[in-house]
Amino acid sequence: MAEYLDQFSNNAYTKHRGLWVQIFAFAVAKGLAERNNAELTLVKKEAEKKRQRHTLEGLKKIIEATTTPPWLNPAIRLALVSLQQREDIVTWLKSAADMDKNTLTVSPGKTQSYDNPIHLKISMGAALREVVGECLRSPIASPYLIHYNPKARRREQLDAKDHWTSVTPDYLTKEFSKARDTAHAYDQVPKGERPTFHEIRALGAWLYEQQNFPMEYIQALMGHADEKMTKHYQQGDSDKTIEYVEVCAELTL
Repeated sequence: MAEYLDQFSNNAYTKHRGLWVQIFAFAVAKGLAERNNAELTLVKKEAEKKRQRHTLEGLKKIIEATTTPPWLNPAIRLALVSLQQREDIVTWLKSAADMDKNTLTVSPGKTQSYDNPIHLKISMGAALREVVGECLRSPIASPYLIHYNPKARRREQLDAKDHWTSVTPDYLTKEFSKARDTAHAYDQVPKGERPTFHEIRALGAWLYEQQNFPMEYIQALMGHADEKMTKHYQQGDSDKTIEYVEVCAELTL
């Protein structure tokens, strides 16, 4: 059995070994074997999956594909320009956008457990303003910037969501991967290494760098605000004051 397993690489090794362990556990339970021999073989860890980075060409291919769902297109562009994470993209409320003042507020979810949670007031560049405007003009009545009209409205699905139009983080990831492969954006990359929605943020940060925005500027937009270069202002009543950090999202696409 050990010689048999040696012919496989780490990930395949662990899967084959796991199956052998299950088979022998069944055999022991049925009195067909005295012990689980598979458990005596060498235990190996699965190699960590290495995701490749997005390219601008690859992402454009997904955005421009006719097979990409209409609601997913703005979600991709919103993530690329705002540098916010998946969970914040799908929970971004329309009420956070002030088109008259040209601002968009967000409280990155990952920072809300910090001693000093971060709240951003983003000044919108042309590309961000365009995608936010598209979301606000959607004919679907939804409180969220990113939303869709599900084909089926099963009770168990509706109960799991805040609103029938909302997009869950897992659904966003799944639909992006499906759209990526349907658009043949990364056919040359092994399927397990193709970039996911999560990697859009890294491409966006790289594009900001290429357009000569300072690293402090990029870090502030990603929620790692530097106190020396950010301007603060207060909003709300005296009992519950939220301190916002003023940042800009002026990436040109």
